[in-house]
Amino acid sequence: MQWATLIDAVKATSLDGLRLGLRDRRLARAYWSGSIQRYSELMGRGLRPKSPLRYIYTQKWAAPSPDDRVQMPLTLYTGGGTRLDELLVLATVTRVLQPSSVFEIGTFNGRTTSVFVLNAAPGARILSLDLPPEYDTARPAPAYLASDVTLVKQRVVGSYLHELRLADRYEQLFGDSLSFDPSPYAGSVELGFIDGAHARRYVQNDTEKMAAMMSPRGLVFWHDYGGKGQFRALTEYLDDLSKKIVIYRVAGTSLAWSPASALRALIE
Repeated sequence: MQWATLIDAVKATSLDGLRLGLRDRRLARAYWSGSIQRYSELMGRGLRPKSPLRYIYTQKWAAPSPDDRVQMPLTLYTGGGTRLDELLVLATVTRVLQPSSVFEIGTFNGRTTSVFVLNAAPGARILSLDLPPEYDTARPAPAYLASDVTLVKQRVVGSYLHELRLADRYEQLFGDSLSFDPSPYAGSVELGFIDGAHARRYVQNDTEKMAAMMSPRGLVFWHDYGGKGQFRALTEYLDDLSKKIVIYRVAGTSLAWSPASALRALIE
């Protein structure tokens, strides 16, 4: 265990945490990480919280309406990954913003992708990038975290979309994001979501490539902000980046977001 992770565990130690650790170390790590993340947010550390919906309304990209509704699949599995409250945030932003194009880095089984599909306008283009199904997890790229390799082993790319019969309403792209060429999508994406590999090299790569694809109108979201342990590098990267461009967090979640116009400054 890394020293920083050990220190975080000590900070979050409680009698309940110790009991959980004796029963299941994996669950205990999640408990400690979540406790530290929430504590940091309450102490005002890290990114400043701000509502992405309020930003959309301020920009006059949409007007509040009592008739607005979102769609969420009834069979939505909430046992891991993007939490239900985070999916609701993304669904609401999609419904209100009505992006002409959505680009997601990190499909996994397609739960988040389904939320984009169900809440975007019928003519919107939804694209999602993930490693090929035949990716050799026995010889992963050196930059990959062990936890990411485990997730790659478990995934069935886009399976959830097939179960919901939504597979014909999005475009599945395959490849390593490090070698992905964003130029065909330059300036076209109005809603971006980054939830791929969590090593700093990948997060920076995915962020810069998303910047190259973004339209001036729109928002970009990152998942797993504020996490400790394996996700510490992602959090530190976004904290560092916030010194150069405007980045916010969605309070009470692990979602961070930035206006597309701010992110585009990285490549302009």
